[in-house]
Amino acid sequence: MSITSRPLEAMTATELMSPNVIRLPAEMPLRDAARLLLRNQIGGAPVVDKQGKCVGVFSAFDFLHLCEVRADFTGHPSPRLPITCLFQEKHTTLDGKEVTRCTLPPGVCPIQLIQEGTEGERLVICSQPHCVLVDWQVVDVEKLPTEEVREFMTPDPVMAKPNTPLRVLARMMIDAHIHRIIIVDEEQRPIGIVSSTDLLATLAGSNGAVS
Repeated sequence: MSITSRPLEAMTATELMSPNVIRLPAEMPLRDAARLLLRNQIGGAPVVDKQGKCVGVFSAFDFLHLCEVRADFTGHPSPRLPITCLFQEKHTTLDGKEVTRCTLPPGVCPIQLIQEGTEGERLVICSQPHCVLVDWQVVDVEKLPTEEVREFMTPDPVMAKPNTPLRVLARMMIDAHIHRIIIVDEEQRPIGIVSSTDLLATLAGSNGAVS
């Protein structure tokens, strides 16, 4: 995404979206999908069929649902404690307060919080530091089921065309309670992703205002 000086009401998905889309083939084994998401430090990705058409989304929440259904598939009924997220680190603010900082990019993890300190410093912190949201940080990926991603994905993903206005994208996110929208071409093939972080960055960097 590149921030421009154009008025906000004139901007579309083409200008906001991140074009480097990680796509998960519907027939990809679950363990390979988990490895790909972890390697790219993203919370989810569109699932495509053999023609490249978007048919669903696979996210950390889908993985957590699987973990709930198959709590014993790793062979360890209760992992040894303590367990912490690999992307957490302790941080001391300028006023001496200790917080748990999240090292993932803003918008990747749904339990991130943006915190502003007394001295104006801006931190991305973990709101639930005793949780491991992305379970593939704990589970041995090689022991994950070999079923295909299509069996665990969320179908009917929220999609938009490249010419969709910023205002409409924001309303779609609010109505669907989501943080990302898949931008597709005429064949419904993913060509970009617009996240809530993209919208906020555009708003912060624009000189215009939505009328």
